[in-house]
Formats: sequence, structure tokens, C-alpha cells
Amino acid sequence: MLWIVVSTIIVSLVSIYLGHSRLLHIDQITPRRSSITLILVLLLFLSLQLLHRIGYFPEAAAGFTMANMYASLFGFFFGASIQQFNQKMDAGKILYVNRSFWTDVLPNVIALGVILFGIQRTSIFSDIPITPIRVTSGLSIIAFGLYGLTIRLVPEFRAKGLILLDRQIKWDDFVTYSWFSEGVIEIEYKQNGAIKSFKTMIPEEDELYLEKTLSKKIAERLENDEF
Repeated sequence: MLWIVVSTIIVSLVSIYLGHSRLLHIDQITPRRSSITLILVLLLFLSLQLLHRIGYFPEAAAGFTMANMYASLFGFFFGASIQQFNQKMDAGKILYVNRSFWTDVLPNVIALGVILFGIQRTSIFSDIPITPIRVTSGLSIIAFGLYGLTIRLVPEFRAKGLILLDRQIKWDDFVTYSWFSEGVIEIEYKQNGAIKSFKTMIPEEDELYLEKTLSKKIAERLENDEF
């Protein structure tokens, strides 16, 4: 039992560092990459199950493997949550965000529900025996819920830049904006030397304020470029 606890702690710490380093962003997740990952995970589990049936993967080894896999998921999402929270703080106060029940309240309720389910999964507050797998699996679910609390489905226009899902776009990388259609604005920005864009819905009553905010940021960038 002790060696499983020690290994899960080490794996968690390493995974927290990797998650905080943000080696992967949400916009890098594609259907193709997701499909390949799911296939590889499925093949891994089938291989381990086969080895277990023929006696080359005993129960102790299976418990050790699963506990460390859950520990790695916990560390990754917990580290990403810390990074995302710090990123928002560094980006300054919110200048504008389109708040609604669907983009604000409902996602937070779901994330809190996931966290509560993770707490229940750890068995800390129940009569079920506490095991490394239960604890690490519960912690991984809690960390995923915490990560969900830091993600907003609509962009945040902040003092030092935009927060788009889990990525910060500094105002220096903001290029321009245009109205794609009625109530839908398109933002163009620079990322890794390329021009990218995203579209988001803006309520009619907020259009004028957002236009003034973005026009001011463009003017500030042009003024800085002159100097």
C-alpha cells in the first residue's frame, strides 16, 4: 500500500507541473486526435485485460497502474486549473463578457456537480473502505470539475487581453474586428505568426460599448506602434 501511495504522489506532482505548463490547449484538440487517443487507450486497456487473464498482470499490478493513471489525470487538470486561474488574474479586470444563464450559470452548476460527485467517489465521507484507486479517481474528477470552473464558453475581454477558452490573446496580438452578421462579431488576432479569428454573439444592447472598447484598443496599439 505504501509504495502505491508514494508513486501516486510523485505522479501527481509531475502531472501538476505538466498541466501547469499547458502543453495542450483546447483549440488543439481535433476529432482526428481525439479518435486516435481513444483508440490507443482502448487498445491499452484490452491489452492489460488480456495479460491479466493469462496471469501476467496480477491484481496488485492492476491496482498500481489504475491508481497512477488516475493520479496523472488529477495532476494534469489541477495544474491546468491553477494556470488558468493565474492567467485570468494576470489579464486584469473584465472589461466585457456576454453573461447569460447558458454561458455563465449552467456550466458552473455542472462543474460543481462534477466536483461533488468526485468527493463522493473518494469515499472519504462514507463507510466504504478507502483505497488508492477510489481516492485518486475521485481526485481526478474533482480536478476536472475545478478546471471546468475556470473555463468560460464565451470570450472574456479583459484589461490586458482576451481570454478565449483556455488561451490568452494579448491586446498586442489583437488585429481587428468586424460584424460578421447581426449580433455576431468576428475577432482577428495573431497566433504563432498566423492570423486567426473567432466569432461570438453579442447582445444588441452591448454592441456599442464593445465597439468603443475594441476601437480604443486598436487606437492604443497604433499609438504604441508609432513610438
